[in-house]
Amino acid sequence: MTDSNDVDLGEHAMRAAPAQQLATDLGLSEPTAPDRRQPFELISRAKAQLQHLTGYGIDSVSGFERADTGWRLSVTVIELHRIPAATDVLASYEVDLDEVGNITGYHRGKRYFRDQVGDIL
Repeated sequence: MTDSNDVDLGEHAMRAAPAQQLATDLGLSEPTAPDRRQPFELISRAKAQLQHLTGYGIDSVSGFERADTGWRLSVTVIELHRIPAATDVLASYEVDLDEVGNITGYHRGKRYFRDQVGDIL
């Protein structure tokens, strides 16, 4: 006879197996170590750092790729808010990150109006 506080580990393990498999399939089963961050964590960290460094708000991240020494992001930054919003001045930035998501360098590319269509002039 088992006490009401005892746990039947066999039954618990069988119920937990599908959840563990789902976590594994989604890449969530391993805890995130500082040297192995998930892309979402890297991007969030880089956006906060870039905003702090430039003083500008981040509009979007349009690219994320592995680089030789870490990661590279393509970020759209709002350099000047205007009314109407379609006339905001945006700029494209290339941002280099190390393995843990710290910015090691960035470069501002072209500036353009939000409502500008087509190639950047």
